[in-house]
Amino acid sequence: MSAETIEDTKNYTIEWDDDIGAVVFTWDEYVSGQTFRDACEALLDAIKRKNASKSLTDTRGVNAHDAEDQEWLQNDWMPRALDVGLEYSAVVHPDSVISEMDVENMMDGVEPSGAKPLLTSDMNEAREWIADK
Repeated sequence: MSAETIEDTKNYTIEWDDDIGAVVFTWDEYVSGQTFRDACEALLDAIKRKNASKSLTDTRGVNAHDAEDQEWLQNDWMPRALDVGLEYSAVVHPDSVISEMDVENMMDGVEPSGAKPLLTSDMNEAREWIADK
């Protein structure tokens, strides 16, 4: 994997992965509220700077997001991400039913213009899917 680190904090890492042509965002710790939103804004900034149409988000390091953060992501952040050109997103969640439901709830009603987001617990599947877009 040839990845360029864009930002590396204790809560998350943002990279550009040439192999799949996508911004890769990895949650390292659970955060909520303004800290969650600031991290998402950093991801949006990376998408803009790289003129990226694809992102892969690895949430295996966290188990859930609170309802307010989910609502903000759906109603505020995602429309802005689509406006700057994000078309495809893959989300890798922890291998648990609760985590899968959390990610599904977060993505519910979000239809990027290019395709429905991929939700999976398999990083290889996510990388292959996003690389093909």
